[in-house]
Amino acid sequence: MRAEFSIGTGERTGTLTTRPLTFSGKYLFVNVDSRDGVLRAEVLEANGKTVEPFTLRNCQPLNTDSVLRQVTWNGGSDLSCLKGKITRLRFEFTNGSLYVFWVSPDLSGASHGYTAAGGPGFTGPVDTVGVATKKVAKALPAP
Repeated sequence: MRAEFSIGTGERTGTLTTRPLTFSGKYLFVNVDSRDGVLRAEVLEANGKTVEPFTLRNCQPLNTDSVLRQVTWNGGSDLSCLKGKITRLRFEFTNGSLYVFWVSPDLSGASHGYTAAGGPGFTGPVDTVGVATKKVAKALPAP
């Protein structure tokens, strides 16, 4: 499951709650620019009740600029207990932009989504390698 959009906030705190969704992966990843702020996320049941331990309170704050960063929580980051269940994700952030989120089946962060024209480190039109593409891209000369 992958969703693409860009939403940003200024110095005020903003939230974004997804529509109801289901996923089959285990780990939540984001493409985010929150180096001057912070991003947190939580998981909600279909009725809006938070799912422990995946709450904003337990979320490790992200203040980074990264195209592939795992969202983690104190008390566990493996979302596999929610596979196939209707859930929502709520993102809370200040001074940042959220571009994409996805739930990956493994810690590599591979989205298993289409990469269009591919790119450095990809082995085909589908992202099956995740973080390995960042290592290849860093080794390339600057344009």
